[in-house]
Amino acid sequence: MGSVPQAPDPQTRNAVTRRIITHVTAGWPRLGEPLVRYRGLYCYVAALLPGHREPTPILRLRYQGSADDWAIGIYKASTGQYSENELPGTFAGMTGTPEQGIDETFILYAGPRTGN
Repeated sequence: MGSVPQAPDPQTRNAVTRRIITHVTAGWPRLGEPLVRYRGLYCYVAALLPGHREPTPILRLRYQGSADDWAIGIYKASTGQYSENELPGTFAGMTGTPEQGIDETFILYAGPRTGN
């Protein structure tokens, strides 16, 4: 049985935050800079969607011990909770990079990529 990872260290959080901001602003420039925050093993990403006054939760990443390995969860507005088991095109939980998490979830909230 594997050990439970520790929360990401400050260097990992800073590097992942930069990657998230870069990926979102390149792919969905009309949204501006996303809001990224951390709590324990989790990284939460929200964005200001057109027509909204407050940032909308979109994505939760659960740290798996590496800056490139996160469990990907999408925010479900219908329940107000995150789910790691209900991503488009998957029937089970998905892990991947922060960029993969953005690509899997932002398309549902903000439409297809419009930038580079």
